[in-house]
Amino acid sequence: MEPPKRILELRPHPLAFAWLYILWIYIMVISVVFYLYHDVIIEYASTIPLLGGWISSYAPLILWFIASAVPLIIASIIKISWRYALIGILIGLVLPIILWYFQGTWYPYLYYAGTAIAVLGIIGAEFHRRAHRYIITDRGLIIEYHGLKSVRREILYSRISDLVLEKGLLGRIFNYGNIVPISSSGLGLGEDTAHVGVGVGAAKGVGAGVIVAGGRGVKVARTRSYYMLYGVPDPERVYEVITEAIRGTEEAPYLKRILETLEKKTSV
Repeated sequence: MEPPKRILELRPHPLAFAWLYILWIYIMVISVVFYLYHDVIIEYASTIPLLGGWISSYAPLILWFIASAVPLIIASIIKISWRYALIGILIGLVLPIILWYFQGTWYPYLYYAGTAIAVLGIIGAEFHRRAHRYIITDRGLIIEYHGLKSVRREILYSRISDLVLEKGLLGRIFNYGNIVPISSSGLGLGEDTAHVGVGVGAAKGVGAGVIVAGGRGVKVARTRSYYMLYGVPDPERVYEVITEAIRGTEEAPYLKRILETLEKKTSV
């Protein structure tokens, strides 16, 4: 059998992982701001009753943990991946402890380290983007990711039950978006759920209570970036290329049957 013919090869648009770049740029910005205004933060904290005295010298460290860890924890919840929360805790809590242990102090080395980590994070985000590769062939889609782990998904057009194109606000402005191939097995689908619960309890010792709970889920096109065509440039054109290839594979068996029928008739 001949190898599949490549029609198009793509990688995510440079802005497809904009949220990841922004996250690391944010860490860089707060590192610079805390370095520049370290003494101002201590002076202001000393005027607050609860932060007065010796604890005011640790106010920058407390605010640093809040400013660095909380946004990454929020990103983890949104992206359904705890790696960002782990990074936030490492930067906001573990890093100061390590610096204090080895240096005897954490200032100003914490802000130097935060800036350096942010630069490495931006470089890592670019490597993460380039680790994705999407190949459109005449037989199906090949989706590859070669980063910290290696993933390869190959789906034949005959196995695709639906094809979803979606573009966010930035995608509409800069012309990039996601194309989610949903297989017949359901790979490519996620679920948005909403739950409501009502409870009624009685006084201690009575032992009576009523609990009413309900939930509703909606199937949506959602999967990891290495299982779909994530943030591809000019997604409408890519969508048309894929749909045309799907039509070609659907028509091929019928054309083959017609040719076989004609050959039989002409041979008689």
